[in-house]
Amino acid sequence: MELLRSFFMEDYLEGSRFTARYNLGESGARPRTVGELLTGSGINPQQALDTFLSTLLRDSPNWGRADLRDLVAAMHPGATRDNVLITTGTSEALLLLFRQLRPRKVALAWPAFQLLYELPMQQGAEIVRLPVRWDSRGVPSVDADEWLARLERESPDVVVINNPHNPSGLVLDSELLERIFRWTERSGATLVGDEHYRFLSSETEVLGGTVYRPGARTFITGSFIKCLGCPGLRIGWCVGDTAMLARVQNEKNYTTHTVNPITEWISFEVLKALDSPVLSQAREEWKRNRRLLSSFLERSQGVYGVAPTGGLVTCIGVSGVASPKEFEAKLQALGEAGVFVLPLSAMEHGDPAGTHPLERGQGFRLGLGMSPDRFPEALEAIERATRG
Repeated sequence: MELLRSFFMEDYLEGSRFTARYNLGESGARPRTVGELLTGSGINPQQALDTFLSTLLRDSPNWGRADLRDLVAAMHPGATRDNVLITTGTSEALLLLFRQLRPRKVALAWPAFQLLYELPMQQGAEIVRLPVRWDSRGVPSVDADEWLARLERESPDVVVINNPHNPSGLVLDSELLERIFRWTERSGATLVGDEHYRFLSSETEVLGGTVYRPGARTFITGSFIKCLGCPGLRIGWCVGDTAMLARVQNEKNYTTHTVNPITEWISFEVLKALDSPVLSQAREEWKRNRRLLSSFLERSQGVYGVAPTGGLVTCIGVSGVASPKEFEAKLQALGEAGVFVLPLSAMEHGDPAGTHPLERGQGFRLGLGMSPDRFPEALEAIERATRG
């Protein structure tokens, strides 16, 4: 495996994530405290304190706590505890999974989160881009026939489905997902579902759909840490074939070995009841910020786009921008107004031949991870900085 390149997005985020007045560059919900997670999961403060202080700081089981694995398995129909490996975030799950898959050619939606293509690329894999496109209003979409034709033509041995999609905010429809699944079954390809926004992917259900199917060639990586604003918890999972997960776990012995027992305890409490107040509150804040953003974009003269269908990010264009230089000037104005966003170039996105400014990279990823009480203030700062 070649040396990994710089993680461009993380380098960019680190520069302002702790200092910006309005941090809209992140891809997670507003930060929550340990107390919010536990009390919102039905644990009273004294009970939480007693458990915390009495927790032995020994190794957890190598595969993760059995009861936590049971909860994760229950979210993936047909899975059992033996199909679940608990990891230190989804990044570890993906790193170790790709090392075992050793793909020749990987297809995924583009633009993409760098980790999803960087890891296989540095193992020598070719990347097949399945394009996301935008119309004149900044509404993203995919052409299912185009995707399937590209899969047929390129014959990747791994297809990665990031759903909901980062950075477009698209939720891929079930018909397209079924067509992709049938193609992987017919071709013998492996399907990898990256589903870390699954808790914020349906208007009516706590859990959105999953591409998981029991069998040897489907793997899911997921977590709740972005949806609940607790990325510092560093908990994730990989769901799939037991034999492959055993190989992944063996390599995990050489990295983090086991997940922190305090992290596993908190995660178990969060997941034991999917109708808990903490999950309900996170979903209500997500819905409220989506409504606020939709209303803002309908009247904005400075920017355009749509609220995400799922997840906590969307791509926003700047009105009247005709060149990269003009776009950079608008980014500078946003920074001077205290607004921190992630330019699409930091996700290595931008095709000079693109037919739409967002396809050319002249736009930014906007995160909805701010308190709904302050989000309108941030949106008005965007308007003042970009209008005219």
